[in-house]
Amino acid sequence: MSAPLRGVNLGGWLVLEKWMTPSLFDATDAVDEYTFMSTPDAAARLQSHRETFITESDMAWIAEQGMDLVRLPVGHWVLGGDEPYLGAAGLLDAAMDWAATYELAVLLDLHAASGSQNGQDHSGRVGPRRWYRERSHREHTHAALAALATRYANHPALWGLELVNEPMDWRIWRLRHFHADAYRRLAAQLAPGTHVVFSDAFVPWIQRGSLAGSATLPTVIDSHFYQAFYPWDVFRTIDSHIAKARRRGRLVSWLSRLQPVLIGEWSGGLPARAYRGRSAEERPALTKAYLDAQLEGYADALAWCFWSYRTETADDWNFRHLVESGLLKLS
Repeated sequence: MSAPLRGVNLGGWLVLEKWMTPSLFDATDAVDEYTFMSTPDAAARLQSHRETFITESDMAWIAEQGMDLVRLPVGHWVLGGDEPYLGAAGLLDAAMDWAATYELAVLLDLHAASGSQNGQDHSGRVGPRRWYRERSHREHTHAALAALATRYANHPALWGLELVNEPMDWRIWRLRHFHADAYRRLAAQLAPGTHVVFSDAFVPWIQRGSLAGSATLPTVIDSHFYQAFYPWDVFRTIDSHIAKARRRGRLVSWLSRLQPVLIGEWSGGLPARAYRGRSAEERPALTKAYLDAQLEGYADALAWCFWSYRTETADDWNFRHLVESGLLKLS
């Protein structure tokens, strides 16, 4: 089996996440992009952020590291606005062209869906998951996907289109229906060979094989494996985290029997208590061991994408920092 495509997310750019760019939210009560847009001078500050947080030079640096793929999160508003959000069609066009220039493939990821598919800030708006409850929001998502497909189906950089990022709700049948309907609608628009990516919704054993593809329009299941948040992980020691990451290869191999697997998000982030009892001098080597264990566990995936290219902090979520510090070895 060939080695996975190596990728990185451009998170915090065209969909805001406060923890990634806290300075942008300074002196505001905003918790997400929706509430940020009601703060003074929001449009001007957001435009400045977009024009500086990721530039062509960043795409060039990513390519220089030998990377293959960029996962580019966008909101449902990216091409058309949708008040109070601010569209970014020009910047998205530029990003696609930069990727083509530096021979990087792009996975366009509908990260924030109308009505919020998970109630979290990276869906654009914290609060109720109306995406599941109200059909109009799912139809709006279909329209957003269709618009992206119409605009970029024949762009040389387009590798795939992700239907919706990290949906979370007990109504899994509604998500499955949406995935199937989206695939059917997009089949007439996307160029042969484009990957249609669907989320495992954090239940890979249920979602495995739930969206069948074809040779001309293959489907890929997207799994996100974080060990920083779940109650069953927060009390692990660093050695236990490393062992768990290494064992994950079994799950990836099992998932791969029915369709290719994308590890759409992963990071070096762990709870602070994971390093309890270990010295500051030991920590870099332990972080590197955790990152290496994950790469070992993802060896059978079609591709992986680190979350994220940059944050405002030189931390274990910051891909560029980890590479430049030597903690994340790409070769």
